[in-house]
Amino acid sequence: MTSDRVRWCIAIALAYYLLARLGLELSLVADSVTPLWPPTGIAVAAFVVLGRWVWPAVAVSALVVNLQLDVGVLPAIATAAGNTLAPLAAALLLERVGFRRQLDRQRDAVAIVAAALGCTPISATIGSSALVLSGAIPREQLPGAWAVWWTGDTMGILAVTPFLLSLLLFRELPRWPWRQWFELVAILLIVVLTTTWATQSLQVLFLALPAVGWAAWRLQLRGAAPAALIASLIATWNAANQTGPFRGQPLLGQTLTLHAFNACVALTSFVLAALVTERNNAAAALHEAAADLEARVEARTEQLSALNDRLATEVRDRFEAQQQLGREEARTRREHDIAETLQRTLLPERLPDLPGVGLAARYVPATSDVQIGGDWYDVLPVPGGRVGLAIGDVAGHGPSAAASMAQLRMALRVYALQDPSPASVLRSVHRLVSQLPMPEMVTLLYAVLDPVTRTVRYATAGHPPILAFDRTRTSYLSGGLAPPIGVTAEAFYQEEVRELDPGSTLLLYTDGLVERRGESITEGLDRLGEAAKTMAGEDLERLCDHLLRSMIVLGDVADDVALIAVRPLPIAGGPLRVTVKAEARMLAQARGSLRRWLRDAGVAPDVEHDLLVASGEACANVVQHAYAAAPGDLELEASLDEGLLQVWVRDRGHWRAPADRGGGWGLQLMRALTDTVNVYRTAEGTVVHLQRWIGLRHGSRP
Repeated sequence: MTSDRVRWCIAIALAYYLLARLGLELSLVADSVTPLWPPTGIAVAAFVVLGRWVWPAVAVSALVVNLQLDVGVLPAIATAAGNTLAPLAAALLLERVGFRRQLDRQRDAVAIVAAALGCTPISATIGSSALVLSGAIPREQLPGAWAVWWTGDTMGILAVTPFLLSLLLFRELPRWPWRQWFELVAILLIVVLTTTWATQSLQVLFLALPAVGWAAWRLQLRGAAPAALIASLIATWNAANQTGPFRGQPLLGQTLTLHAFNACVALTSFVLAALVTERNNAAAALHEAAADLEARVEARTEQLSALNDRLATEVRDRFEAQQQLGREEARTRREHDIAETLQRTLLPERLPDLPGVGLAARYVPATSDVQIGGDWYDVLPVPGGRVGLAIGDVAGHGPSAAASMAQLRMALRVYALQDPSPASVLRSVHRLVSQLPMPEMVTLLYAVLDPVTRTVRYATAGHPPILAFDRTRTSYLSGGLAPPIGVTAEAFYQEEVRELDPGSTLLLYTDGLVERRGESITEGLDRLGEAAKTMAGEDLERLCDHLLRSMIVLGDVADDVALIAVRPLPIAGGPLRVTVKAEARMLAQARGSLRRWLRDAGVAPDVEHDLLVASGEACANVVQHAYAAAPGDLELEASLDEGLLQVWVRDRGHWRAPADRGGGWGLQLMRALTDTVNVYRTAEGTVVHLQRWIGLRHGSRP
C-alpha cells in the first residue's frame, strides 16, 4: 500500500471515529443505537470516490467504536463486520447500476435512495441481533432497536454521503460568484428556521420540504445536500430528545416517523436537484451546439456561395447521368427478360406424357447475369417403351453457349433414336463437338429408364451424378464417369446399369443446384440428399418446388439451375389407364405399358401375346382412321376382375369412310384372339371393347 493510500485510510478512520462518537450522542436504544449514523455515509462516500480498497480503515474504526460500548468482544466484532458490509454492499450496488457521484441524473438519485433502503438492513440485523445476544437489550426491544438502527444507517447514506460528494463539486464545477454564496447561506438559514418552526411550533415535519426543494431548484446538489443534512439533523435531534412531533410516541413510532421524513427529504432534494441539473446540462449543451452551429453556418456560407455555380453544374450533370442510368437499367432488364425467354424457348415446351413414368422438370435462370446460360435438359421416348433422359451444361454464357446448347440437344435426339445406348450417345456427341468449332466445354449425363423392369442405364461426361432416393435411403449412382465432352481427344465412355427399388425417384440436375459460395460440392450434395428424402413419395411437381426452395435463394441465383425428377409408376393391382398421341410412333409406348401391366397381373404368356396383338390392331385403327382433320389422343384402358380380362381402346375423333381397297381383316383378327369384341360409335368418338376369360387361376375358358 502506497503512502497516499495510508494517509487516506488514516483520515477516513479518524473521520469515521469522530462522527461515530458524535452520532452516539443521539442514541435511542442502549446508548448504542442512534437514528442518524454518519459513519455509514462516510464509508459509502469513501468507497464511491476512492474505491473499495479503503475497507480496512472502515472496519478497524468500526471495531474500535464498538469495543468502547461494553457489549463484549464477539458482539463488537460482529457489529463492526455489519457496519463494514452494509456500506460496501451499497457501494457495489451503485457501481453495478452505473452511479455517477455528481448526482446529476434522476437515476443516480433513485439509485442512492434504493441503496440506502436496501443495503442497510444488513448492519441493522447483525447489530441488533448482537445487542440481544450480548444481553445489552432485552429480546422484546429487538424490533425497535432494528428499526432505529436501520433508520440511522439509512440516513447516514441519504444525508451524509450526498453532502460529502457535493463538497467535491465546489472544486470540479465552475466557481460560484458571491451572489450564489449569499443565496446558499440565506437558503440554509431558511431551512433551519423552517424546520425548527415546523418541528417545535406546528409539529408538522413536512412543512420543511418546500425549503429543501427550493435549495435543490436554485443550487442543485451543492445546495440540496447541506439543506437535506440540516433538516435531517434537526429532525433527528427532536426524535432523540422526544420533542415536537415525537413527544409521547413509542420507539417504533418515532423511528417510522423520522424515517419517512428523512426519506421524503432525500427524494425531494436529490431527485429535484438531478432534474434541474439535467435540464441545465441539456440547455448548456443546446446553447453550445447552437453556437457551434452558428459558427459552422457562417464558415460554410462563404464556401457555399463560391461553389453555387459549380454545384448547379454538377446537379445538371448528375440529372443527365441519372437519366442515362435509368435508360441503362431499363435496357438491362429488357435484355435479361429476353435472355430468359430465349433460354426457355430452347428447352422443351412441355414434358412428354409417357405411360408408366412420372416426370417433372424445372429451369431457373441466373439472376446475376443478363446473358444466356448453357444449362439444358431433355426427355424423349426411345424404342422399347423406354425413356431417354438428358441433362447438360455448356460452359460460358451468351449466344455462343445458347447455340452450342441447341446443337447438342438436337444432335443427342438423333443419336438416341439411332442407338439409345448411353455410352454410344456420348461418343457420338463427343465426335460432333470435336468436329465443330465449339470452344466451350460441355458436361452431359444421358440415361435410359425402362419403367417395366425399373432399370436405368446411364453414362456421364463430367456431370454431377444421378440421385436415387425413396422414403428409406438416398444414394448417388456412381460409375460410368468420364471427362467432360470436348476436353480429351479420344472418347472413352462406359455405361452402368442399376435396378431401382419400387417407389424410387431419380433426380438429374445441373451444378447450379448444389454449388454455394464458400461451401464444398460434397456439402451441397449432402444437402440435396436430405432435402429430397423428406419429400420422397410426394408429387413430383411439389418435390421440384421444395428442392428449389431448399437449395437456392430464389431471386438471387448465381448460376442457372436445371433439374428433372423421374419416377416409374406402379400399375399392378388396379386398372391400367394410358393416354398417348394418336400417332404411329406412340403405339410402342402404349403396347409397352399394356405388356408391363399384363405381366405384373400374372397373365400367361400366350394370353399376353393374344391381347397385345388384338389391342395393337385396335390402336392402329385409331391412328389410321380416327383423326383426319386434326391430331388427337388415343386412350387405352385395361382391367382384370375375377378372371375376366377387359381392354378398351377409345378415341375422340370421327372415322374416315371405309375405302374399297380390300382389308377389313383387323376386326376378324381381334375376334379370333378374344372372346368378345364390341365396337361402339357415338358422336363423341369410338370405343373398341375386348374381353377374354382367363380363369381365376389357370386361364381355362368356361
